[in-house]
Amino acid sequence: MIGLSLRGFRDRWPLFAGAVVTVAAGVALIASAVTIAASATPPDTGGLPPHEAATVRDAFDGVATVMIISAILAGFLTVFIVATTFSFTVAERRRDLALLRLLGAGRLQVRLVLTGEAVLLGTAGAALGLPLSGPAVRMQLWLLRRAEFVPDGFVLTRPAWPGWVAAGIGVAVAVLGVAAASRRAARIPPLEAVRGAPAAASVMTAGRWAGGLAMLALTVAQVVAASFVGVVVALALGLGVAITGAVAFSLLGPALLPPVSLLLGAPARASTLGRLAHSNVRDGVQRSASTAAPVIVLVAMVLSITGAVNATTSAVTVEQRTRTDADLVVATTGAHTGDLARLPGVDAASAEQVLPLAVDLPATDDEGPATERQLDGIAVIDPDAYGRVHRVRPVAGELSDLTGPAIAVMQRPTDGVRHTPGERATVVIGDTLVDVRIAVVLPERLSGRQQILVPRDLVPEAELAAAPADVLLRVAAGHDPATVAQAAGAYGEVIGVDAWIAAAARDQQRTNTATLTVLLVLAALYTVMAVVNAIVIAGTGRRREHAVARLSGLTRGQVVATTAVEALIVTSTGLVLGALVVAAALAGIAVAARRSVGTAIVEVPWMLAAATAGGTLLLAAVVAPAVSLLVTRTRPVVLAAARE
Repeated sequence: MIGLSLRGFRDRWPLFAGAVVTVAAGVALIASAVTIAASATPPDTGGLPPHEAATVRDAFDGVATVMIISAILAGFLTVFIVATTFSFTVAERRRDLALLRLLGAGRLQVRLVLTGEAVLLGTAGAALGLPLSGPAVRMQLWLLRRAEFVPDGFVLTRPAWPGWVAAGIGVAVAVLGVAAASRRAARIPPLEAVRGAPAAASVMTAGRWAGGLAMLALTVAQVVAASFVGVVVALALGLGVAITGAVAFSLLGPALLPPVSLLLGAPARASTLGRLAHSNVRDGVQRSASTAAPVIVLVAMVLSITGAVNATTSAVTVEQRTRTDADLVVATTGAHTGDLARLPGVDAASAEQVLPLAVDLPATDDEGPATERQLDGIAVIDPDAYGRVHRVRPVAGELSDLTGPAIAVMQRPTDGVRHTPGERATVVIGDTLVDVRIAVVLPERLSGRQQILVPRDLVPEAELAAAPADVLLRVAAGHDPATVAQAAGAYGEVIGVDAWIAAAARDQQRTNTATLTVLLVLAALYTVMAVVNAIVIAGTGRRREHAVARLSGLTRGQVVATTAVEALIVTSTGLVLGALVVAAALAGIAVAARRSVGTAIVEVPWMLAAATAGGTLLLAAVVAPAVSLLVTRTRPVVLAAARE
């Protein structure tokens, strides 16, 4: 079996070359991501204040988290691309595998031959990928630095184990990718294939139907589940929809591609070459589905994740605006709060300050009752003034209950955290520990700000007076906001509340864009490489087909033009199926946003969508004809008479 695997890998190397490159790229990306994640170890923060120490730890943890997600994406794409490549390879080798069965090889032996080829492929890919991990590390670090993710004090270490782990994953991915294809190959009827019976009818096997429909059902279930959760959970579900939806449509591609391509290829069928191209799409359904699959993944992953993250940012903006009943915001210090409240035309003034406080909340772990320290999202407020400029509907208690040693805490059902009035907590103010009760439970909100409200009475007045404060002003009826703003300008910078909320949204969007850049740029480039790989594999296996077409009367130029039209039809079909996955993901986000903030929010990244569609079509229009020109160099008579 080993000898057959070696011979098959050597004789069919053009079919395996793309998969080897894919595994090599996957190994390089995984090794580089794990190397950077392993290097993201926070330095000793023992001498820093708690908030500074937490900031340092969060920065290093952020790098590690992004890199781990990047490695997972690379692993998923590698499995998907290798599986697609092997699926098409088995279809191209149907006659060879049938002859092997006819000569006495059993089903298990056929599977062992293909698995041996996968091991060789994975080993070759890992051997090529490990030297590429160095450039991949530099590329990912460049992206991280450009996105301002790399914290001060970050030192890149180069342990050996990430490379070995990535190499092992590369071989395992290749074996996993060939598993389904090898089962299908073992079931090829020897005599039927030797007679040259068409294989198109067997493309949609029972296993493929079952897998595709199961993934489709899981996709629908995630979209439905989004209507019962908040936007934060729906964001994770959106990623799940992108993955399962792309896999579902890729598995069901041979069944979906003919009707969709029939519709999209209607303009091309006006010409003879267009009709021929559409016939090639329909008859070569396995080839067409394998070419469309990476296009589906590219569109689904890039646009779904981008649209979901943008929708989340918009939902935060809508939430803040609907829950804020103010007109102006003054950036000043706590010392001027009273002066601003007494200005003519000011109906309400609420000073909201962020101080270096810590709050230890009750929690539970595996060992029983515990505490959870919160350092972020803590706002010091005056309960009465806060209630006048914010539309707050507590889950339990009222803001007026914030008297004495008491705080308000947001519940987090998304994380499984709920609080009840009367629970005890501790507020850490400098070196002072203040025992407080939870008097008010606030509803969960998307914004990370003001998740814990501490009344001003708990904080020394001197600290409040010196600390920065955002003072929200509500202008009394009948007064001109511009006049009030002019008077308030004597105490600090004054902006409209909408501009204040928009500024916070821009900050969040910059963070989101930076994260998406780090996660998606290399993944998108990797998927584009898979698109090229699929087109090249599909083209190089059509030498005899093109020769027969030329002997039938077509010129070389017409064959090349037909191939280009065919590639455009298949790519367009992949774009449409990928767009359906994106629509499902964004629909789930929209339903979740309606539940969370009362408004359905859909953020379609139109510019990115146009660039993705245009770039993919251009890629197909360039690569497919180039491959066709390459394979039609030999005289058609020689190829048509050649042994398959």
